Amino acid sequence: MRRIKELYANLTKRTLLIPAMAGIVFVALRTYLSFVFAVVTMSILLSLIFCVCGKKGKQLLSFVLTFIVCLILGAYFAIYIPHEDFTYTNVYAECKVHSVRHTLDGNYKIRAYSYQYGFLEFSLSEGYVPQAGEEILIQGAFYEPYTPRNPGQFDQKSYLKRRGVEYAVKADKITSIRETNLLNRCISYSDNVLYGLRSKIMLLYGEDAPLAASVFMGDSSLAEDDLRTLYKRNGCSHLLAVSGTHFAGFLALITYMLNKGKKQRYKALIYIFSCLVLASFTGWSSSVTRACVMCCASYCSKDSLSGLCIASLIMTVADPYNALSYGFLMTCSASLGIMYITPILRKKADKVIGKELSGVLAPVIASQAGMLPFIVITSQKYGIIPLFVQLITSFIASLACSYFVPSVLLALIFGEVLILPSRSLLELLDLTIRTSDKYYFGFSLTGYVVVAILICILVILFRSSSFAEFMRLPAVILLILSILSGMLDVIGAPEAKVVFIDVGQGDSCLIMSSGKSILIDGGTFDAGKEDVAAVLDHYDIRNVDIAIATHWDRDHLGGLLYLYSCGYIDKIYTSCVDNGPKQLEIMNEYLPDADIEDIFLQLSEGDKVAVSEDCILNVLYPRADSIHTGENEDSLVIDLKCFDITVLLTGDLGIEQEEELILTEQLGKTDILKAGHHGSGFSTGYGLLRETSPDIAVISAGVNNQYGHPSKETLQRLEGSDVTVVSTQDMGAITVLIYKDKYEIFGFLRNHDILC
Repeated sequence: MRRIKELYANLTKRTLLIPAMAGIVFVALRTYLSFVFAVVTMSILLSLIFCVCGKKGKQLLSFVLTFIVCLILGAYFAIYIPHEDFTYTNVYAECKVHSVRHTLDGNYKIRAYSYQYGFLEFSLSEGYVPQAGEEILIQGAFYEPYTPRNPGQFDQKSYLKRRGVEYAVKADKITSIRETNLLNRCISYSDNVLYGLRSKIMLLYGEDAPLAASVFMGDSSLAEDDLRTLYKRNGCSHLLAVSGTHFAGFLALITYMLNKGKKQRYKALIYIFSCLVLASFTGWSSSVTRACVMCCASYCSKDSLSGLCIASLIMTVADPYNALSYGFLMTCSASLGIMYITPILRKKADKVIGKELSGVLAPVIASQAGMLPFIVITSQKYGIIPLFVQLITSFIASLACSYFVPSVLLALIFGEVLILPSRSLLELLDLTIRTSDKYYFGFSLTGYVVVAILICILVILFRSSSFAEFMRLPAVILLILSILSGMLDVIGAPEAKVVFIDVGQGDSCLIMSSGKSILIDGGTFDAGKEDVAAVLDHYDIRNVDIAIATHWDRDHLGGLLYLYSCGYIDKIYTSCVDNGPKQLEIMNEYLPDADIEDIFLQLSEGDKVAVSEDCILNVLYPRADSIHTGENEDSLVIDLKCFDITVLLTGDLGIEQEEELILTEQLGKTDILKAGHHGSGFSTGYGLLRETSPDIAVISAGVNNQYGHPSKETLQRLEGSDVTVVSTQDMGAITVLIYKDKYEIFGFLRNHDILC
């Protein structure tokens, strides 16, 4: 009993526990979501640790508990967004404009608050543009944000949810109700002046302007998707947003001059003023704002941890949703890693590799260790090459930021040739990442391994505390179990994986086995950009080994042509390699400067493609001498045999051609049939079903498509043949895992619907 009283007394002395626990109780009373109970459990555990750790540990956990308060506040606002159930409904919303940001692509990104619907975010490219603080009436269509239907795609709905936005809005008409005050009008005018200056500066960078805008101003509106994807898959997406490191580089000259000065009184004011000016100049994007606050708080605080704590509180008070953004969470996590892990690494490394190299390498490794909790979310790869790439590119980016302000000032005054130092470093950064992309290799860590590593890090940090003694054995056991679990996952991995990608009204199938990849069709050109590329990046496929177009329809070939233009594909195999009218029309539309013979190779009946020793693709149709124009009737029919499992893909083949295929006597028992022509009534006839007796039919068709696919006739034939139907319309991407003696199939949107 005495020990319990002492424990209670210690807990009540920690004033930060009071708001933390109060916040937890407040949220717990209002919701039954599971993550709240996880927060409660974590807080109780941290409270107990807080009482037994030494001074260093108590200081760290003081920040952690403060951080939990920020998270709870953000979670509360995110959960309780006022909203009604509506989709694509014309509504009128009275709002107060929260912020207006003019991006370099000419659009305005507006964030407004409505008491009826919560926060609204929308873009304007023309017409009336409101100002911050102005009250407006929005008339438009509200709809649910996009949710991913394939692995690797951006989850817009979750992203907006973390920013307090429940629905996306298309503003058809905006009417001013009440003007903003004089101060906001002056700020809006200055923003327009600075926007003109930013646009002028970007002209100095020429074709490097999209990269310069992202790195120096946190504005990626000019950057193409392939640029963002390139940096993301190399673990360098943080370079396309202004971070604390970038900001420190911008202010390197000012910091140097302040440190050399003798007067201490006005240093903090000068530094803060410089940060505000620079943030205003670069446009106050979310990453710029976060970096500005972090730098100011760090410079004015007695120690780095206090600065981080103050910055967290300031940003949470300014906007509670900040605590839920991945950028904010990763910044805090990386900062903690640098503060606490770097000294430990340097003690060991200074003697081995020298103080200079250790001083550069240790913070990078420490920051990566700090961001371990987020690797499951971001799917970042770890390894020697990724670490080396991130080290080099971070150094180059920091150096480029240091040269940015002086280069711009000199170029504007004396001539654009003086922008070369900054621009050359940008080009070096881009060249480094594009070169490393060809050889980039890393490995993913499972959640269990991450937890085990984090516990080990805590044990090392607090090795002199009773907590370390208590957790040492569990940490070792958990790490061993995690390694064994990873080994079992490798041993029990499927022999092949087949992913029917949801490309809307189109076809695309990715086959992976023994480190090789085969892509059969790629949907439309836009689907290749928005859907297929994301799936390839998710599976870390930089270059598809073999790409096959079943025929020349745009909803099959278009995506492959996009991937070819981006370097994912070297050659495309198809049934018809000819300069016919349809072929020339499609090539002129998508790749006008390319020749058909340079891109396409022919496949026909009898050809085989080996994915691995036990997984073979057999081309069953058409014969080389019967190919005509590359239309539906010339669709390649491909039979994938992996051990005893068979998957049959028929492209857009019609029933008449199916009968011709049956006469060749090449068909047999099929486990999974890719239904022809998106479930059209003119494909997947009774003859094909009798000949193949499939267990499951996969239909790839767009939701609410204009063709009515899949047709009632086809569904009736499949049901009459006792075939289970799965569709990308209902399940998103459909994945088939093939083992030696069985297979499993599940949907991306409905993982609980697993069939064997």
